[in-house]
Amino acid sequence: MKTAIILFNNPECPLNGDLASNVIDAYLSGGVSIHRLEVLSVNDDIAFKRSVEYFKDTTDNLIIINNSELSFNAKQILADIMDSALAENDEGVKFLQAVSNAHNKDYPIENAIIPIDATLIPNINGAFQSFLLEKDGFTVVMLPQDYSQLKLATDRYILPYFEEKFEISRMRLTLKYFGDGTALEKVLIEAKNISDKPFTYSIIDKNGDYTVDILLEDKSTANQTVRYIIEQLKEGIYAEYDASLGEILFNHLRLRKLKLATAESFTGGRVVSSVIANSGASQFVHEGIVCYSNESKSSRLGIPLSEISRDGAVSSMTAYKMASGLLKDGKCDIAISTTGVAGPNPDGDKPVGLAYIGIGMMDGIHTYKLNLNGSREQITERAKNTALFLAIKKIKNIR
Repeated sequence: MKTAIILFNNPECPLNGDLASNVIDAYLSGGVSIHRLEVLSVNDDIAFKRSVEYFKDTTDNLIIINNSELSFNAKQILADIMDSALAENDEGVKFLQAVSNAHNKDYPIENAIIPIDATLIPNINGAFQSFLLEKDGFTVVMLPQDYSQLKLATDRYILPYFEEKFEISRMRLTLKYFGDGTALEKVLIEAKNISDKPFTYSIIDKNGDYTVDILLEDKSTANQTVRYIIEQLKEGIYAEYDASLGEILFNHLRLRKLKLATAESFTGGRVVSSVIANSGASQFVHEGIVCYSNESKSSRLGIPLSEISRDGAVSSMTAYKMASGLLKDGKCDIAISTTGVAGPNPDGDKPVGLAYIGIGMMDGIHTYKLNLNGSREQITERAKNTALFLAIKKIKNIR
């Protein structure tokens, strides 16, 4: 199986080198080796046409990564070479409209135009609607340049398609895990030691939020290994497919028909933004307050300044009262609060990295103390991720 990739580069705004390596890794993690990577100019339609024709004759699969700055109609060139025609795809129009509504922005209908013989690969997080087209054993796929959107389409649609097309007896598993990276690595090493068949894995860490891609070579003997991994990591696994913490929390809110409210100090609105990024969030988010100052904590959440002065803005008690202030009017079902010291300097006797998170519902509020390391950005992101994960666990434990 030979697979090629075409990327586009704008000379005035050079391509991020990480994109090429990330795209290759996305396919390697699924057991698909890359025969060749071609980087073309966004202005060179002749080179694009020549490359597609060449790969059509020399490879089995071609992955084309769209670029919004293309000066030519790559889809039209592709349709001509594949002896097809372009048309608006009805399902693509629906997904494009949903994304437009979610982002409160109008996107060109061209994003939903694909070859009439192609299969739509829906994009729920961006405008460009991907597609897959196969003729005479040659498969061409066109994906968005945004890596998170590309990765989702690859994992959910493209890799399973390749496995079926080429009769590959493999089992791919993606786990989303939040917690201790050392413990995660230990479990995976143990699983390799007890597995009857070898398997490979890759781990991407985004401030404690881990994406684990596992490739097991033999489906028939994979179940025991998978059961062991999931059983050992179950407290930290929040999804068995590639999704963000914000997306999973939103899904739980939607499933349970719950309303969320947040009061954020040092995370500055990142927690609620992670949920609002999902289409339809307005039905399940009541409010998000960024109460950075003590005065805001007092006026917006009803915490007396004397108590903040006594307990400290960065304290378990303040995190508790911030969550309590959200719940008291009965307009939300679950509350998240964050307060901490992101740095670079300590806050009096409070060290950099000290943080408290409050997670509450009407049945009670729990606070969690964190001691985080890293830069200001890393501390803030880790605290945001922790808050989202703790809220997911709280909702999952509802009886």
